[in-house]
Amino acid sequence: MYHTDTSTRTPYHHAMTIKQIIVHKLDHSQGSEQLQAIPASQSLVSSPSLELVLDDLLHTYNKKPDKCYGQFSDLAEDSLPERLKSYLDLSSQEDTDDQASGFTQLTAETLTRLGQSLSEAGAISGGYVMFADYQQGLTRYLLLCMLSSQNSVMITDELTIQDTSYLDTARMSLACRINITDWQKNPEAGRYLSFLRPKGGKRLSTVFQEVIGCSETSSSKEEANTLLKTVEAYCQEEPVEENRTLVKRQVYDFCQNKLDEGESLSMQELTGHLSEAGPDDFARFVNTRDYDMSTPMSPERRKLTQLVRYTGRSKGLSLSFDAELLGGQIRYDATNDQLIITGVPDKLKEQLKQS
Repeated sequence: MYHTDTSTRTPYHHAMTIKQIIVHKLDHSQGSEQLQAIPASQSLVSSPSLELVLDDLLHTYNKKPDKCYGQFSDLAEDSLPERLKSYLDLSSQEDTDDQASGFTQLTAETLTRLGQSLSEAGAISGGYVMFADYQQGLTRYLLLCMLSSQNSVMITDELTIQDTSYLDTARMSLACRINITDWQKNPEAGRYLSFLRPKGGKRLSTVFQEVIGCSETSSSKEEANTLLKTVEAYCQEEPVEENRTLVKRQVYDFCQNKLDEGESLSMQELTGHLSEAGPDDFARFVNTRDYDMSTPMSPERRKLTQLVRYTGRSKGLSLSFDAELLGGQIRYDATNDQLIITGVPDKLKEQLKQS
């Protein structure tokens, strides 16, 4: 059973085509701590339901914070990049049966390697492992993700309650996405591969990278810090508060839209967008500094929130408010170390009067 909530979904702008998709399983052997690989015998037949599942998984993946980016580093005989190359050679042929069997072999071998490595790390339970070879727009990807099932109940046609389980696409214990198109065009580029840093410490993260055969080149947190420092440097030289607030909001909105679509961005794209949307003060500032304008980045969402919200907490106190309110409804008196709020929310006033 599959369950998802698409009420807040941001639809993708590019049509998606599934070339191959398969689900294997890693399970604990009885009386053993070893994970047993249980491979599927063949790929699944693409359908609207499968497209919905994959779309939901991509939505979840794109929303995940603190992704890492890298490139293949291991071209040994038993490595994922080498096996992937062999499969892509098959998939360029017209024989669909060969393509399907090649994909099954690629994923089954990767599943076995993953199970062995995770067993040695001893830090993760079993689950379902999905592999998807899909095309979005002009770009081809390979997605690998490990999912679990959750127990629930359902109402039958006879109006009785029955136990059931469903695939939980909102949680990914392990995940990796390879931009096959970028990899084939420029194998020396450092960002055609992204992965989630698995929970369970450095050892588990290292094991997962070994299975993928990749080396990390950057992280979304580092890229967010770089972008925030750039905006902060601009704000220190921009005397008009309204301009500072506007640029922060525009940078935040542009990055969020890109991340929602699963796309990276560059400083050049960002400054171009801001120049079209209004004054080009920020673009002029960036262009006169020694910033890398063309390198792609995917800054972490949570870090970007600092552009549009102020937050802070101490013992027994937590505050969070939109940056646009500072200087109006909310004023900061640095001399007396005071934050002055006017127009207190009605519900808060009621609580204060009752105290």
